[in-house]
Order: sequence, then C-alpha cells, then structure tokens
Amino acid sequence: MSSAVNSPGVLAAAVHVLDPVERIPVVLLAGEQVTEPAIAEQITNPRCWEGGQPPAQESAPSKSARKAKPA
Repeated sequence: MSSAVNSPGVLAAAVHVLDPVERIPVVLLAGEQVTEPAIAEQITNPRCWEGGQPPAQESAPSKSARKAKPA
C-alpha cells in the first residue's frame, strides 16, 4: 500500500473490499492500518474506523467513472 493518505486509518472492524489493481476480494481485519486511498474510499461505514472517522485524505478532485447524461 502506498502512503498517499495524510494519516493512516486504523480499522475497528473487519471489512471486505476489492483490491484496486487486481479487482479481487480482500479481507482486512480490525487493527490493520489502511493507507491506500482507493481502499479507504471503499469503506463507507464510519463504525469500521477507530474513532468513527475515516482517515484524512489529500484533497484531490474526485474522478467519476461515469459520464453525465445530456439533458
């Protein structure tokens, strides 16, 4: 995992996510540090993070895979 996140988040619960490169399921256990932004953004339940907050990430523009539909 890279260190692109300003502060690593520590998990308070086990979570199931997809590896951002290989797209295979990965199980992360409570107590593990998450430093990869692509993995951290998949964990949307705040109760999964110690302290109830996801790690602070660098403010970068969000890239959406979907294109807006014309009106």
